[in-house]
Amino acid sequence: MKSMLMVATMVAMTFSFVGCKKEETNGEKLDAAIQSAKQTTDAAAKDANASAGDLQKKLDGALKK
Repeated sequence: MKSMLMVATMVAMTFSFVGCKKEETNGEKLDAAIQSAKQTTDAAAKDANASAGDLQKKLDGALKK
């Protein structure tokens, strides 16, 4: 009886520290995909703006010549 109580206590302590792994739902996966797409889009827009600025500088330089 004492050994069963010890085993139960160890199991309870183990679950309190380790816990059960939470499974990711489809909604959470979709939210993560949307967030990733948003970050990618923001990065692409930033790159496009930088490229447009570079092209404008080159065009201004060419027109001055």
